[in-house]
Formats: sequence, structure tokens, C-alpha cells
Amino acid sequence: MADIYKDRKYISFGADGINPLGIVRSLGQVGIKTDIIRDTESGHFASVNTSKYAGSVFFADSNEDAYKILSENYGNEELKPVLFFTYEGHSDFCDELYDELKDKYIFYNAGGKGALTRLNNKEVQCQLAKECGIRVPIYEIVHKGDLPKNVPYPVITKTLTSTESGWKRDMIVCQNEQELLQAYTEILADNIMVEEYIDAPNEFDLKGFSIKGGEQIYFTYQKRWHYKDPSKRWLMYFEPCDNEDIKAKLTAFIRKANYSGIFDAEFMQKEDGELVFLEVNWRTGMFNYNHTFAGVNLPFLWAKSTIDGRIDYDSIKPTVSSYTAFDEMSFSSVLHHPSCILQWLKALKQADVLYYYHPKDKKPCLVAWKHFIKRKITNFVHKNK
Repeated sequence: MADIYKDRKYISFGADGINPLGIVRSLGQVGIKTDIIRDTESGHFASVNTSKYAGSVFFADSNEDAYKILSENYGNEELKPVLFFTYEGHSDFCDELYDELKDKYIFYNAGGKGALTRLNNKEVQCQLAKECGIRVPIYEIVHKGDLPKNVPYPVITKTLTSTESGWKRDMIVCQNEQELLQAYTEILADNIMVEEYIDAPNEFDLKGFSIKGGEQIYFTYQKRWHYKDPSKRWLMYFEPCDNEDIKAKLTAFIRKANYSGIFDAEFMQKEDGELVFLEVNWRTGMFNYNHTFAGVNLPFLWAKSTIDGRIDYDSIKPTVSSYTAFDEMSFSSVLHHPSCILQWLKALKQADVLYYYHPKDKKPCLVAWKHFIKRKITNFVHKNK
């Protein structure tokens, strides 16, 4: 008898790194080999295709090339293959092909062509969040070079989507008008969100998955990252979320978005505990494998629930009450601040789960460190020529 969950194809579409690696490892732990269609250019990532849980591997030079590979190899499956996106550039591309994909694949979507792409716009997200009673920083959308009229300083500049070139580079904190005008000389985007800068001690994150346009939603444990505390900033702290208010507001938000898929909601948390909206990633977030470590296998649960048409809440049973996770490639920060090495090593020892190293799947970690060291040496040589 066919297994409707495991006898279909699972595909990581387009990206490399620990985000898809977490998906591949999570599915691998329930006996599923994930096929991979990934960008040809690796850079310095964890080489997801080296995981023992990887199935067939294809390399693509572009989104169009990846779609061609997808169509030629999975376009006529009896059971709909499941697609996972870990970067908006890939999800936006497939979102434009929604009508061609909807009857052949299971994938993250907002119910229509272009709907998910629209949701990736920060202004659209902020408007939806405000409608659902979520505290949003004061912001304005301005043309590069123009000054905001109502946003108090300090401010932070952001591109409207993460697919714009230079989106990380364009994120600049400015204390006053002079610094903002100077920032404009470095910013690449033509239109910018200028946002009130929230100087909060913690980042707060809440992942989960949604089916049938938000009709049913499951939230995982919340993450707190004390990024300003030198003794705690290396670890991510996970615990049950007892903030029913934010879960209710996010539920309304996701339903308004008509979203089906895995999501990652991010906030700043102020000293008084107030949560201030940053964004929702309409995809699997980078730090995802830890949930599988804790008994909540997000990729498989979302796929299974979508196939079943319902979330079996009673069957989802986290195996730990709270835990810590650690990103080993944060060692890059230690190179800039050598005095932090002892704190970094202490965090490495204390962490309950790591993102690169896995005792049953070691090769991606070894490849990631090899690329890391090679990149640092290459940069050093170029700087000293």
C-alpha cells in the first residue's frame, strides 16, 4: 500500500546553506531523502548536497534553469511533490508561476499569482500588522535623497524587499539628518523604508506553519536572542510561548495574508517586554533544524498537514521544555573581536543543538569549515597584496 507522505518527492528549490540543510536533515530523520535543485554558485555555505540525507542533486545557473529542471524531472508525478523555499528570490519566481504549479506541486503560497511576492514587501507587511493590532515602528517610504517628515531619529534604512541588490548593505542606522544624507550616498536602492530605530535588548522570533490560507496554524517555541549581552549573545534561547496575545494577532495577520506554508515572524523586544514588529519571512527561516531537535519537525508536519487538510495538534509533542541553539559560523565575529573567544567556546560547549555539526551527518559541517577557512585566507591575501 502506498505511503501518501513518504512515497512522494520532496524538493529543496534553489538555495544552499544551513536553511535548506535543516530541511534536508529534518526530513531525513523521518526516512525521506530530499532532492535538491540548487544554485550553481556555492560561495561558502554548508553544501547541502553533501548531506547523507540528500537524494538527487541538480545544479542550476538561474531560476529559469531551475524551473526547467523541475518541470523535466517532476512535472508528471502521481503524488504531488513538495517544494521548499528558503529565499524570497526563489519563492517570488515560483509565485509568478502559481497557475502553472498549483495543480502539480505543494508549495508555499498566498492563494494566487503574485500574492506571495506582494507579501514580501515590507510596507505591505507593516500595513497588515497594524490592521491586526501589532505594534509597528513609525516609518515612511521615501525616494533616495529625500528626508522623512514624521519619523523620529535615530532611524534605520531598509530596502522594501530582501531580493533587491544590496539589501543588507542598505540597512544603516542614522542618528540624525546628516548621517541619513551620508547614508544615501552608499545606498543602492532607489526607494527606501526609513524606519524608527528600536534600541531593544532582545530579538524575539516565532516560527510555525499554516495550512488552507491560515485556517489552521501551529506555532513552535519562541526564540529569544539577547544580542546585546556579551555573555549571552552567542546562544539562542528557546522556550514555550505563553504570549497568547501575540499568537492571536499573528493568527489574524496570517489569515489576512491568506498564507499557506512555513513562516518565521520576527520582532524586537523592549525592556518592558513589548514586542515591536520587524517582519514575517514567508518561508522556512534560516535557523529551523532546532525545532526538529526538540520534537517538532516543521518541514514534515507542514507537508503532512497540507496533504491531510488538517493539523493533528494532539500528535505534535515537543520533547524538551526549553533549550539553547548555537550557530558555529558566528566564529567570524570572534575574528573581529578576539577577546570574545572564551565566551564563544563556552557557548559552543553549553549549546543543546548546533546548526552545522550533526553527529550522524558530519560532511556538511566539514565542507562549511573548509569554505570558511579558504574564504578568510583568500580575503587576507587580497588585502595584503
